[in-house]
Amino acid sequence: MSMIGPDRRSWYEQGIRRAEQDGLIHYRRDNSGGECPISDDYSHIRHDGGAPLLKYTNARPLSAIAGRILELYRDHADVRILELGPGAGVACATASRLLPRAIIDTVSLTPLNPYLRFRRDDVYDHIAEQITDEQCLSRLYGPRRSPFVRDQYIGRFPREIILREQTYHFIYENHGAIFHNLLANEDGDPTEVARTSISSTLSLLRRDGTMVIMASDGAHRIEDAIESCSAGTDIILTCKRTAAYHSFPCVLAREGSPLWVRFREDEQGLLSASQ
Repeated sequence: MSMIGPDRRSWYEQGIRRAEQDGLIHYRRDNSGGECPISDDYSHIRHDGGAPLLKYTNARPLSAIAGRILELYRDHADVRILELGPGAGVACATASRLLPRAIIDTVSLTPLNPYLRFRRDDVYDHIAEQITDEQCLSRLYGPRRSPFVRDQYIGRFPREIILREQTYHFIYENHGAIFHNLLANEDGDPTEVARTSISSTLSLLRRDGTMVIMASDGAHRIEDAIESCSAGTDIILTCKRTAAYHSFPCVLAREGSPLWVRFREDEQGLLSASQ
């Protein structure tokens, strides 16, 4: 029996419309029409209503270090996760499997269908496959009675977004809002843009929270902004600097984070794993 409804070409979009009706998708402040007002070059939503258009830029898997950090929260109650820039939803699907009871919110330019969760942690091998909509649904997605993502905020972060939830245990960014704010800035100081984005993100981190940022612009502006925003706070930071685009993590942990006790600061101010 087919899992695709009568309108076979819009099976993915149907879940988005259902999420809108359920009050789970919150569009940017100046949008009152109820339609997705923003699109971007990395969007997985197709104009013809077909199966999601998966790309290497919108189907990034959850990083290994992020997965290990999430596992440290297994014994915590009511874990709340925020992903900035989930793309098609591969990473947050993995987070949902790791912590099935966690509340997951996202900030992005395009919504995802929260009633279809990726079955695999990595879908890169399936991006180039020539498969039908029916095959895409059955091979890549598992249907959900309840949404695996709670609230989706659609707009440019932070200026167009107001989040209902105030703080999160874990915040994850992998070439998402912070990274693209820096690259898309055409007017002001890009370093100030990065600092504003990171400062806004840190304000959403709980006292026992951890944040992972997986991208660099190769000019150290993100790293500099992170160090500036975290200086003089209860946050410890480990960040690998390089003069190239990369996906090495910058990890920030507040004093109450389960990761805090796994790090120590040496005499040179460098962070390393505790013995």
